[in-house]
Amino acid sequence: MKNLLKPGLLVIGVVFALSAVFAAIMYFQGKTPSLPRVTSMGQKEPSAPDVIPSASPKTEVMQRSVDVAFKAEDKTFEYSAVPLFKVTYQNDKPVEVIADGDKIRELVDRLPELTSEKPPVPARLAKEQSGFSRIVRGEPGYSVDKEKTMAAFEEKIKANHEAEKFEIPLIINETEGQEGFTEQAKKMGLNQLIASYTTTHDADHINDENRNENLRVAAEKIDGLIIPPGGKFSFNKVVGPRTEKCGFKKAGVISQGRVIPGLGGGICQVSTTLYNAVLMSGMKIDERHNHSIYDGINYAKRGFDAAVAWGYKDFRFTNSLDIPVLIACSSGKGSVEIRIYSEKKPFDDIKLEARNEVQHPYKVQKKTNSKLKKGEVKIVHPGVHGYSIEAFRQITMGGKTREEKLSKDRYLTYNRIEESNN
Repeated sequence: MKNLLKPGLLVIGVVFALSAVFAAIMYFQGKTPSLPRVTSMGQKEPSAPDVIPSASPKTEVMQRSVDVAFKAEDKTFEYSAVPLFKVTYQNDKPVEVIADGDKIRELVDRLPELTSEKPPVPARLAKEQSGFSRIVRGEPGYSVDKEKTMAAFEEKIKANHEAEKFEIPLIINETEGQEGFTEQAKKMGLNQLIASYTTTHDADHINDENRNENLRVAAEKIDGLIIPPGGKFSFNKVVGPRTEKCGFKKAGVISQGRVIPGLGGGICQVSTTLYNAVLMSGMKIDERHNHSIYDGINYAKRGFDAAVAWGYKDFRFTNSLDIPVLIACSSGKGSVEIRIYSEKKPFDDIKLEARNEVQHPYKVQKKTNSKLKKGEVKIVHPGVHGYSIEAFRQITMGGKTREEKLSKDRYLTYNRIEESNN
């Protein structure tokens, strides 16, 4: 089949057969659709004896203009009445639509000028109050991805070439550049991923703005830290007090078997994610606490959470490897990701396992409250099941596996308390 790509033009539609209704196919590149090829006069090329029409059709070519809008997250760049199409009519019926490829390229080529492309700000090496060195991320630069934006334009035209306005997603590329976090880590030899872990909370929490802000603040305090051999990490020392001055907001915290508002609520998800990543990297755990109850922390498996509270519950570990490690930490909507890098992987494999889990169901306690209406029942506490469980780590090095017991946890049971006036 003959290719319909013309210099400076992109063939979008092809004619229909003599008795067929209008069908235009938008087309930028590639082969023609598998329809009968037609001549400029609208006649099907005969592969067998065919009937020759008695009269030539009336042919007319007209220009069609459309509006075009390139849309980014916070900006829109609009063009009005762009002469984008040439439509060929035969006997007043459209039989061919051609999009001006040069005009499309011209519009896309102007986008970098309009969007004010921004170069990246380099990352830098700093010394933290914790005593650790840290790679502080710079600001990413951005530029328009012309080819992907062109492809998005093509898809819009293919979807509906008869539209009066085309809204095209503006594809933006972000880059750290040659002096970004990744390149700085590479220069220091800290580019071998040795462990990673991600946690995600349930749907009820992913849009909790205060909680997500707490995740972001805590994650940024940890991100980029370089822990040397023998270095001792303290979550509370690195993250600092949970105060408004330090950027923390009120979100859900666990207290007396309930989830109540408290400053810094949610950052246990950060410490839990870090705990699991540290376990998977083979480093030594110095201090770790399970939560008082398991309800409300479904982002972690029982036996592998790490509760923190300013002043009395910390998460601490020692880099027991003979090489420094780099911690990369990021957060999103209800999610936290930790990646640990070094110059080499100092073990063959690490596995975590929970065993001997036992549930301790709550009981229902009923009390009389004469202040309630007759028949009314008041739930003083909904009740929380308790659990006991043990956690283990298996580390394989040089073909030999050793196992260590990490913890024996007890998540508390809170009985259900009901008051009524019967």
